[in-house]
Amino acid sequence: MKKSLILTLFLVFITFQALGQSSDLTVFNADRLELNKVGMIVLGSWAVGNFATNAALLRNPSTKEQGHFYRMNIYWNVVNLALAVPGLRNSLIANPGSISLTESIGDYHQMGKVLLINAGLDVAYITGGFLMKEMAKTRPNKQDLLNGYGKSLILQGGFLFAFDVVMYGLLQSKSESLNKIIETVTVNADGFSLALRF
Repeated sequence: MKKSLILTLFLVFITFQALGQSSDLTVFNADRLELNKVGMIVLGSWAVGNFATNAALLRNPSTKEQGHFYRMNIYWNVVNLALAVPGLRNSLIANPGSISLTESIGDYHQMGKVLLINAGLDVAYITGGFLMKEMAKTRPNKQDLLNGYGKSLILQGGFLFAFDVVMYGLLQSKSESLNKIIETVTVNADGFSLALRF
């Protein structure tokens, strides 16, 4: 009787430990998806705000250069909105409890890589904007176009660089939670198992 009670309590404890690990992973995934959702809302809001503002200003630009600047801002944010909408949709429909540990690790690292690559591209956009402004000095027939597009690249690239760096920093702040979950997993010849800490 005493042995069966101890065995029952031990099995209940193991079950609670396993549920606790699963719960930790669900919380981690919910936090990661929430971060992505907020990021996509910010990116989408920036895009919609740019559409509205630049479309209104494009009706009566004071110079040709400003017209090109407003137009390029609108073009640029078509891409931003095209990225934000599916990203937001994915964050809203994903079930944090159904994402495995392997998928969680993969998604986490993939998002980090994408943000770092995007930050590098953002620097290239900003640099391209400054180069266009320099080119405008030697091409008087395209001066308005190059200056307008160049200023837009600098503005949009600057926003995206700040966005990607902040998102990457917020994502990295979640690494400790993921590492704690990973520390409870051991790999052996038979497969995966949870390491129970007493």
